[in-house]
Amino acid sequence: MSGSPWKGRSTAGILAVAFLAVALWMSWGYSDRLERDNAFCNACHLSDGTPLHLEIRERFDRVVPSNLAGVHGRGWVEDRPDPAFRCVDCHAGSGMVERTRVKLLAARDAIRYLAGRFEEPRRMDFDLSPATCLHCHGAFRHSAAPGWTFVAYHGRPEHAPDRGPACVRCHAVHETDGDPFAYFMNRPRVDRQCRICHVPGGEMEIPSLLSEAQR
Repeated sequence: MSGSPWKGRSTAGILAVAFLAVALWMSWGYSDRLERDNAFCNACHLSDGTPLHLEIRERFDRVVPSNLAGVHGRGWVEDRPDPAFRCVDCHAGSGMVERTRVKLLAARDAIRYLAGRFEEPRRMDFDLSPATCLHCHGAFRHSAAPGWTFVAYHGRPEHAPDRGPACVRCHAVHETDGDPFAYFMNRPRVDRQCRICHVPGGEMEIPSLLSEAQR
């Protein structure tokens, strides 16, 4: 009696799934290695006629920072042989769910790039989550920007990252309109976030986050 055709198909299916799993695992690991080099990230994001990432990289590499990204570019990550800060330190996502989402987006962009249909993005598909920032900024101290006149923002439990606005809503990393003497924050942008809860005329109204000297 010949073997069941379903058994053969089942075996082939299992082998195909196993091969796909191994291929995905190897691709994941290989892309992790490539992402350690900022030049790899810029390989797609630095095309002729689309200056967005050219400008971003130039600001990141400046000796005198012009935004928060530049401040990070001058910093380092402890506990690894090469402590230089990398694009992927922020843009890789935090946790398996975010990492998988980033990998899928990267795969999509790679396919578009190879097909000649890639367009320079003007913004991120997904904002950086507070969990990404907390990798390094896990132990918050009281806010101490020059001219700070109100209760320290990070000292209040209702302002915890899982309750208040995402970190990047106030701490815009790549924008260049912030005050270098106030952690590159931009008063109108920060005030807009404050007004979401502190409605003018309401019980929790506040005049402004920063002092008059910083307006």
